[in-house]
Amino acid sequence: MQISRRNFLALVGAVAAASGLPREAVARELSAAAGDPATLAARAAELTTLAQTYGPGTPGEKGYTPVVTKAGESHVVRSELASPQTGRELRRATLVNLVHLTDQHVIDCQSPSRVEFLDRYNDGDRGCDSMPFASAHRPHEAASARITDAMLRRLRAIGYSPVTGAPLEATISTGDNTDNQQFNELMLFLGLMDGGEVTPNSGDETRYEGVQDSGDHDYWHPDASVADFYKSGFGYPAAPGFLESALTTFTAVGAGTPWYTCFGNHDGLAQGNAPVNPAFERIGTGGTKVVGVPHGTNPCNDFLGALTAPNAPQQPTTADPDRRYVSRKEWIQRHLESRGLPGGHGLTQANLAAETLYYTAGVGTVRWIVLDTVNPGGEASGSVGDRQLQWLEAELVKAQADKQLVMLFSHHGLRSLDNPVETPDPLQPNANDLPRRKAEDVLAVVTKYSCVIAWVNGHTHDNVIVARPTFWDIGTAAHIDWPPQSRLVEVVDNGDGTLSIFTTMVDHEDDDITAFARELMANDPQVGFGAGDGDEQDRNAELLIDHPFPETSAAAGRGSSVFGRSHRPMTVRRESKMGLTIGGALAVVTAKRVVDLRDRSATGAG
Repeated sequence: MQISRRNFLALVGAVAAASGLPREAVARELSAAAGDPATLAARAAELTTLAQTYGPGTPGEKGYTPVVTKAGESHVVRSELASPQTGRELRRATLVNLVHLTDQHVIDCQSPSRVEFLDRYNDGDRGCDSMPFASAHRPHEAASARITDAMLRRLRAIGYSPVTGAPLEATISTGDNTDNQQFNELMLFLGLMDGGEVTPNSGDETRYEGVQDSGDHDYWHPDASVADFYKSGFGYPAAPGFLESALTTFTAVGAGTPWYTCFGNHDGLAQGNAPVNPAFERIGTGGTKVVGVPHGTNPCNDFLGALTAPNAPQQPTTADPDRRYVSRKEWIQRHLESRGLPGGHGLTQANLAAETLYYTAGVGTVRWIVLDTVNPGGEASGSVGDRQLQWLEAELVKAQADKQLVMLFSHHGLRSLDNPVETPDPLQPNANDLPRRKAEDVLAVVTKYSCVIAWVNGHTHDNVIVARPTFWDIGTAAHIDWPPQSRLVEVVDNGDGTLSIFTTMVDHEDDDITAFARELMANDPQVGFGAGDGDEQDRNAELLIDHPFPETSAAAGRGSSVFGRSHRPMTVRRESKMGLTIGGALAVVTAKRVVDLRDRSATGAG
């Protein structure tokens, strides 16, 4: 039995309205009863932005704006690199089906080595034309771990492609997994991805010791009794207990698929900008937190000096040795020790020995090449070392000869490979891959090889898709800033000499903490509503590209998965009486299950 996506979504709405159950619960029950790939795809679509997403509601008196649900967005067909052929939906075969996470920024929001006090100088009226530490403080940052877990919960519930019904095979997180290069942040990130009990708190785990209970009016305080600029100037509400709830120990669900890693500037540089020095680390693990700049200091010119100045305003905090900085070598080692699959999450013992953070992996029938774009000399933007670029070209030569499709992954994309720093890091000499190469050099190499079909990246915290001369450049928004989204990426062989790369945006699941965190980030005066959305064509899209090796196509006319799980493609058809009849029959088959589920929900059982 096969039911169209449109009919399935209509059926979900009707049964949800009749039963009083959430649409998500009804979708799960209906798809479990039906079980065929088309229904699995439709059920998956119901949990993505194809069905609904979020946006601004009606602003309050001071501008604070609630987050409301908005209509879903269909896939936009983009034909800059190839022309769409009719009937391709009947011939599709999945080559790889993955989840793209990026810029999770799992944060120790109480760390003494953070520089929240610089955030106010980015508000535009404080005298700084630019400040390297943008978003040094976010009102919702205590919930960073909860946001990651909420995203993984939603992705596990989706489980399948919203296009073909093929199962999700793998997940990759393309850097800025942590916020400040700290050991405790890294271990929290690994715990979230692997699953199990995690504690987002640090220092004294019985209480909060950060800037949001300091009394400084430049930070939002959830406590209603504290007046601050976020409440008086932006209309932020009070939310007693938010910090404590966000930092409480909880059980993380984990990625639910094999997951792969990637290095970002916040994983390898202090606050994502500066190479580590011993003075920073002493501050980070110590019992004193700097909360302002010394009198007479201009932070626009000497932002790091403000952190280490002996006369800087300070407050006591609980020391925590787990706030130490993590070297590249330890970052690799901790991934090798992770409980999740695959072992090392792409990194190997060879990476550990050489202290390199680039690697290859075979996922589906596509070769993944994961790059390290962090400049060890500092600054937030990226570059690629000369030795790594030579390695990349050698890998592309092999893939081209083997007629193997390639996807590149990195933290920085071409838009941000513009870091000119050539200063070696004296504390990590093996990381100093000099000279550094910027976007034009890397692009010149990649475009020589037609095997590269996509480059997936993050860093800029926005949704953007660009047709490069020979491949698609796909950038995805962050978890930590608006909009908190991830992206499904499925490559299918259309069996007609073209490939389609389907990208589908996913909003995280909501509970009291994460729904409120989404609203707080939406109202952030620096990067709120609209900051990272991109245009419609940058979100849900079908990206067409000529198959570089059409003679290897496994799709033509078969409609079966090449990774071993046979599935028929979702057919796109008009509404019909037959479709509604099938839907009606499906509703009858599942009615008892839905009623039972409703009864369990009402009694709290199950």
